[in-house]
Amino acid sequence: MATLRTSKAVPPSTVYVAPRESKLITHEQLHNHLQTFQQAGGVIERLGNTPALKRIG
Repeated sequence: MATLRTSKAVPPSTVYVAPRESKLITHEQLHNHLQTFQQAGGVIERLGNTPALKRIG
C-alpha cells in the first residue's frame, strides 16, 4: 500500500512570472547596447563547433 508523502515541489507560478511589457527589450535597444559595448572595446568571441559534442556513428 502506498504511503502519502508531502511534496516539496514548487508550483511553476511561483518560479516563473511572465515579464511585463516595460521589461521586454526591443531589437533597437539590444542593438544600441551591443554597439556601445563594441565601441568601448568589448569583443564578442565567436566559438566554433565542439567535436566532443558531435554524434559519432
